[in-house]
Amino acid sequence: MKLIVSLEDEESFKLAKKLADYLDGFKLNHILWPHLKYRGWKKKEIFVDFKLWDTTNTVVSVVERLIESSVTMTTISTFNNDVVFDNLQQFKTDIKLLGVTYLTSWTPQEQYIISRATPLLMWEQSLRRIKGFYGLVCSPKDLPDIDNIDFEHNFQRVCPGIGHNNTGQHRTTTPRQAFQLGADYIILGRTVTNSPNPIQTIQNITKEIDESQKVQTTNN
Repeated sequence: MKLIVSLEDEESFKLAKKLADYLDGFKLNHILWPHLKYRGWKKKEIFVDFKLWDTTNTVVSVVERLIESSVTMTTISTFNNDVVFDNLQQFKTDIKLLGVTYLTSWTPQEQYIISRATPLLMWEQSLRRIKGFYGLVCSPKDLPDIDNIDFEHNFQRVCPGIGHNNTGQHRTTTPRQAFQLGADYIILGRTVTNSPNPIQTIQNITKEIDESQKVQTTNN
């Protein structure tokens, strides 16, 4: 499982150089993305979480710009129309496209109001739309529903809402729980960036996941 840390402001951005050796990548928001200082983070995932939802020309233009900027991952809202998804297929070898539907900040009530569908039906519709994508963004708590969908593609599961201090998040888990539920990537935020010793925090999380992996291997 890969670890990505979310950088949300200038202070957390300054941590990046110190943390790079202990992580697989960083997630940037629309505020930090223009800085482009991350060009020096070689062989790291650079995940710009735009949740793109717009006209076909706009979405395609933004993705082209991200590729030019050495970004490796970005998110596309599954509420886009089919034409958007058809036009994004040309980029699937240039950038890791992730479908995003059910935000970890949503309550179950908000999910139903927005999607007008049960979580299982919503995921069935979403997975069909992102055919050819690298993966999807979801809470680890969504993975049992996703696992119950008979789908031919092996999507990578990128899971935010991990750890503590997740202000505004409703469907969170620990790193150990995320691993046990089948996450491929976990995104850590304030659990790391607000820690008095962020490197030690990452090392503790890595140890926790390694121990869970050993137990799983032994049981199998």
